[in-house]
Amino acid sequence: MSADLQLESLLSDEKLPAITKLVDILSTAENKYGLLSAIQGFLSDEEMLGKVLSSIINDQTLNLMTKWNNLMKFADMFADDSTIENLNAVLDLVGILNKTGILDPIKGLLQDEETLGKILSAIVNDSTLNVISNWGNIVKLMEFATKEDTLTTLNDVIELYSKIKKLGLIDVIKGILDDEETIGKIMSGLVNDFTFNLMTNWSAIVKDMSRFDLTNFKYYTLLVNETGEALKEEKIMKIDHWWDLLNMFKDPEVRVGLGVVIAILKHIGRYHIQYVVSGNHTQ
Repeated sequence: MSADLQLESLLSDEKLPAITKLVDILSTAENKYGLLSAIQGFLSDEEMLGKVLSSIINDQTLNLMTKWNNLMKFADMFADDSTIENLNAVLDLVGILNKTGILDPIKGLLQDEETLGKILSAIVNDSTLNVISNWGNIVKLMEFATKEDTLTTLNDVIELYSKIKKLGLIDVIKGILDDEETIGKIMSGLVNDFTFNLMTNWSAIVKDMSRFDLTNFKYYTLLVNETGEALKEEKIMKIDHWWDLLNMFKDPEVRVGLGVVIAILKHIGRYHIQYVVSGNHTQ
């Protein structure tokens, strides 16, 4: 574009008012404040200009310019009303803490590397890391422990423990648990073939025991005891001929015992006829 055309473009009706205003601004800046002369002098001083440029253009400012987008996002975040409100709340809290004198000990604590190291080593260790890694389980446990039913159960257990402790049974239980020999005997008494067999047939045993007439319980024990005494103390006589049995009938105790046996046999026969022969096994 020729010089005439450029001049004509600058003096057009669209650009002439802007040029006029710019000239007025520069004239005012020079005549009233002397800014143009100051700027001209500043630009003429290479040493001063170098210092300014070196302070403006350095690694820090270049790095800042490369992160301009992040800075803009950061500025947008701080321009948000909720962020400003939160910052104000934080500043208010800091102001209150400063008035109460709490911040000074905290500052001193942070400046003391030895004390800070002890605190960090107490916070960051295997135990705390394990707690953090199991935080989900801890939350579940807290949810379970805060249920009303759980609290009621815990209160009952604590109350029961308190009563047992008052009776002096806790020391006895601790002594038993510390005695491996006693624990071994208890475990062998609980876990053996008999107890397994008992658990396997428990339903049938309970059903059969329900048929016991407990009003006759003393007779059951009497029969068992006397049978045991007979097997333990009496000399068992071998009966080879029928006259050996006749000789035994001379003993009045044998005759009474035989009567008891016959009475028992009669009841057994009555049960057999009523429930076994008739096919009625529900009783």
